[in-house]
Amino acid sequence: MNYLRTWFVDRGFLMNVRRYVAAGTAMVLAAALTTGCGGDSGADGGGELVFANWQWLEPGRGEQLWTAVSGYPDATLKQQAIARKDYESTLKTQIGARGGPDILIIPDTFLPELADAGALEPLDDVLDDAGKSALNATNEAGKYDGKQVGYAWEIVNYALFWNTSILDQAGVQPPTDMPGLVAAAKEIKAKTGNPGFAVRHQINEEAPWWIDFSNWTYGFGGAWSKGGQLTIDSPENIAAVTAFRDMYASGAMAVGDDASTFRSKFKAGNVGMMIDNSSALATMVTGNDKVPSTGVGASALPFPVKASSQAGFFVGINTFSKNKAAAKDWLRWFYTAPAQQQAAAALGASVLGTDAKPPAEFVTANPWVPTFQAQAATSADAVIDGFETATPLIRHAVLTEVEKVLVDGDDPATALGRAQEAAEKLR
Repeated sequence: MNYLRTWFVDRGFLMNVRRYVAAGTAMVLAAALTTGCGGDSGADGGGELVFANWQWLEPGRGEQLWTAVSGYPDATLKQQAIARKDYESTLKTQIGARGGPDILIIPDTFLPELADAGALEPLDDVLDDAGKSALNATNEAGKYDGKQVGYAWEIVNYALFWNTSILDQAGVQPPTDMPGLVAAAKEIKAKTGNPGFAVRHQINEEAPWWIDFSNWTYGFGGAWSKGGQLTIDSPENIAAVTAFRDMYASGAMAVGDDASTFRSKFKAGNVGMMIDNSSALATMVTGNDKVPSTGVGASALPFPVKASSQAGFFVGINTFSKNKAAAKDWLRWFYTAPAQQQAAAALGASVLGTDAKPPAEFVTANPWVPTFQAQAATSADAVIDGFETATPLIRHAVLTEVEKVLVDGDDPATALGRAQEAAEKLR
C-alpha cells in the first residue's frame, strides 16, 4: 500500500511529518517518498555502481578497503566519498531528491530513519541459504519491521589508548578511573605541552559525537531509555555529563578540535590519550613512523561500569538506485568467504557480519587489537530503545544541552532536565 512521506531538514536532522510537525523554520527537501515505487529502470547487471562511504577518505585504510570492495568482477565501482560529519545530511538531501548512491554504508543510528522513510531496499532475497548461514548475530540490527534492509559491514568498539612515549616523558601511568584520567591528562599537559586527552565534544559533529558520548553514559551505568520511558536526566546520566565536563574544563583537553584535527595531532605525536574507536586508531597508526602501532597502549574505558558504546555500520542499497539488481549481485559477492576475508584484513579490529577474522600477523603487529575486541562483550549501540526513529531528534536535544554545560557552564542536572522535557515532546 502506497503512502506519502515528506522529509524536512532542520538543524541537520530528518523529520517524518507523520510523527513530527516542524514550526516555521523547516525547509522542505522532497515529498512523495513512496515505498512501492521502484523496480530497476537501468540495466539488470554490470555497469557502474556508486558506493558512498566516509571511510574512503581515511589515509591508507581507505585505499585498502576500496581494494576489498572493488574486486568485484562484474561491475565497475565508483567512490562517493563524504566527510563523516557531513555524511548523513548529504545523503538525506540526495535520497530525499530521489537520487544518491547505489550502495551506501549506514550508521546504526541512521538506519531506522532511512528505513522508516522507505529509502532502503529490502534485502531478504539477496543471499541464498548458504550465504545466510555464514552471517552472525550482528546482522539482526540491520532489520527494520522484520525486513533485512542492511547487512553488517562492521561493528566498531571503543577503548582508552595512549602514546606510550608521551606518557613515559610525562612520568605518568595509564589511568584506570576517571580521577586518574583527569590527573594524567593534566600532568601530560604540564610536562610536555601537548594536550593530555582528546575526544569528540562539538555539536557540529553531532551524529558521531552521540555515539562517542554514549560511552560515558553507559560507562557510568546510565541509559537513554528503560522500560519504554526516556531516562535522560537519570542520576547516572548526570554523573556522566559531570565527568565529561570536568575533563573538558581541566585545561588538559584538546578543546575546540574536531575529530579530524585531534586525530591528526595524535598521529603526529602531539596528543597523549584518547577515547576513540578501533577504526580511528588503525587509520592513525598505519604506516606511521612517528607513532607506530607498537608505540600505542590501550585499556578498557576508565569508567565505573564496563558497559560501553559501539559504532555499528551496515551496507545497504538505495531504493532509488537505477541499478538495484547489479547492487544486489555485488552484495552477494561481498558476503562470500574470500571477499569477507579481504574485508577483515582491511577492517582490522572490527567485528564483521560474518565470522571472518583479520590475519594473525595483523594482531601481532597491532598489540592493542585484543583490548578493543574484548570490549565487544559489554558494548551496545547508541540507538534509543523504544525510540528508534526519534533517536536523531532526541540526540539533538540532549547534545545541545550537553554543549551548554561545556561552553556556558550550565549545571548538568538542570541541562539534562531540560533535555528530558524537550525529548518527551518528541514522542
